[in-house]
Amino acid sequence: MRTIEQLRNDFSLYITEIEQCMNAKCYWALLHILLALPDVCATLETELEHTKKGVGDRYVDWCTSYMPKSPVVSGDDRWQMRNALLHSGSTAAHNYGKTHNSGYTHFSFVDPETFGVSFHDTTNQSRTVVNIHVVALAAETREALEKWFNALQGDPIKMSLVEQNIESLTRRQPNGILVTELNGSQIEITGLTQSST
Repeated sequence: MRTIEQLRNDFSLYITEIEQCMNAKCYWALLHILLALPDVCATLETELEHTKKGVGDRYVDWCTSYMPKSPVVSGDDRWQMRNALLHSGSTAAHNYGKTHNSGYTHFSFVDPETFGVSFHDTTNQSRTVVNIHVVALAAETREALEKWFNALQGDPIKMSLVEQNIESLTRRQPNGILVTELNGSQIEITGLTQSST
């Protein structure tokens, strides 16, 4: 069985990128990583060939199980945030499907340089817009990852699936790349790549 430390190592690319984005104040890039991570985790613990659960169901279930409970933001809201931002570059909830709809029309990702963390998980007066503080969301997502790593220790079925699927997870690793130069000669260059191979 994979240990918590091994799981942290497996996710080190993501954890390091979160830290680097925060240190460089690249909050928009950070937000993309944070909204994609529940997908990554939910997929790793799923036997994809035999599941009847769709991506939305897996994402919402993972968020509901591991993200901190909030009276303001649900798993369905997180799903709509993910879809709006990652698929449309938008902050508007689309609510196209019959399930996993948000009660909000928009998500406001507040700038951590101008708004304090107290603005996280707040709404406008009419409760149509929810404010998300990206640094607070990063802390919640890191907490959720740790909660998931711990939960896997007590769930041999999910852990078995994670262990089967973990090799497909992208990692930063040394890799030799064969390059063909303009004159036709080939050289191998070794460096770091982000890949699953």
